[in-house]
Amino acid sequence: MQNGKQIDILYKVTYIYLALPLLVFLLSWLDYGFEIGFSLFYIIGFYYTYSSIKSNNLKYYIKNNAVIISFSLALIWCFFAGIGYFYYQSFDFHFRNAVFRDLINYEWPVFYDKANTPLVYYVGFWLVPAFLTKICALFGFSQETLFIIGNVLLLFYAALGTGLVFLHFGLAVKADNLKKFLLAIIGFVFFSGLDIIGYKFFVLWKQPFDYHLDWWASIIQYSSITTSMFWVFNQFIPAALMTLLVYNERQIKNFGFLVPLMLFLAPYPTAGIGTFMIVYAGYEFFNAKRKMIFIKENIFSIPNIIGVFWLLPLVVMYFITNTQGIDRWEFFMNFIVLRRLLLFMLLEFLLYAFVLCFRYKKDVFFITAVVSLIFIPFLRLDQQNNFCMRASMPALVLLAVFTVRFIYESFEDKKYTFLRTLLICLWLIGTATPIMEFYRGIHYVNEEKKLDLVKDEIYTLNQSFVRMPEFGWDANHQFTARRYKTDIFWQFIAKRNY
Repeated sequence: MQNGKQIDILYKVTYIYLALPLLVFLLSWLDYGFEIGFSLFYIIGFYYTYSSIKSNNLKYYIKNNAVIISFSLALIWCFFAGIGYFYYQSFDFHFRNAVFRDLINYEWPVFYDKANTPLVYYVGFWLVPAFLTKICALFGFSQETLFIIGNVLLLFYAALGTGLVFLHFGLAVKADNLKKFLLAIIGFVFFSGLDIIGYKFFVLWKQPFDYHLDWWASIIQYSSITTSMFWVFNQFIPAALMTLLVYNERQIKNFGFLVPLMLFLAPYPTAGIGTFMIVYAGYEFFNAKRKMIFIKENIFSIPNIIGVFWLLPLVVMYFITNTQGIDRWEFFMNFIVLRRLLLFMLLEFLLYAFVLCFRYKKDVFFITAVVSLIFIPFLRLDQQNNFCMRASMPALVLLAVFTVRFIYESFEDKKYTFLRTLLICLWLIGTATPIMEFYRGIHYVNEEKKLDLVKDEIYTLNQSFVRMPEFGWDANHQFTARRYKTDIFWQFIAKRNY
């Protein structure tokens, strides 16, 4: 990206990428009248959002050949993550493959006759490749062939989003040449907390998965960048992309429209991104000289009004029909002692924050990232404690931004030489976690002498009992709406195909 115009193009492609899934949902899930009404307002909101895109006169640029490199490396990373059904997959792909196959094979909205329930899940990331696969079904391909076609499309769709993440990350760290850009990507992919120290010296019990370091602190976990990619790519890619878009563009007038897009794609990370939006908007309002004009132009903009008062309630109504919802609120001291909690925070982010605060202690995004990472472990909303693992994604992405930025900027100021060395040492220790994520696949591929070691035991969610592979308990409640006959969304808003 060599000038403001090309950065504008990056923003516009990003908005389209993030906006398409919810549009497909509106056109496919809603009953005819609601489909027209919501889609019309959605298009109006997107038009005003898209029209307001600007590069903020950024001085830094990414050379054009970085675009090719970005998407090439993204394709490789996505392949090693198991996306596309061609390489070793982590345990969670048991569910991801089943959801994607059902989106391809069933009429939308998906209804399971054997389980007597519609599918209620954050399916957004799969909708575009699944929709394109359904078009291919018109040519008479078998379900098995369609699933392979769908996975090829999914791989390239994920690589497109990941490539956009890389470009935004390069912009965020002000990588003004190709060498800095490549190093920035490496810094991002291999960024992690110091899990290896916790795993080596402070682990309480055997981890549930081999060659996986993140669980060392028991029930709380801040997943590394690559861990999130390899286990929950459908949440991580849009969450990282949205976080970096908000950080780079800082268009408060569009925040309200972005929230339902993000909530539809990844509910838990939305809490993290929403925190940054609220704090930054409050910070700008506090510093605004003409506050009423600020409120009129930035808070009550057309995209914000449509997003918050029209689209957001619809997405919320869809998700609250999920049978699981919030299992329970639990006081954090019920599942971890204070000493281990402090140790967890120290190794996962506080050591980084201590070094970075010497340069960014007044940066509103840095302060918000650190404070949110302090408070996130205090909330446990479900059995697996997904909130802790996923709501932390945006803050960890920005912690990676500040880490790489600090390293680059410290070369211009000699007083930061020691701190730069210390920060690089922390990053090097942290690389053990993502390296182990890569190693797990390489190890099993070498052991079994085959690449496509996929996790697809569930196959379909159209079962009265969805057995959790290896663990055995029922996982059906994570994807169902048992009370759909009394839910407003399914009785009045959604299409009736059951």
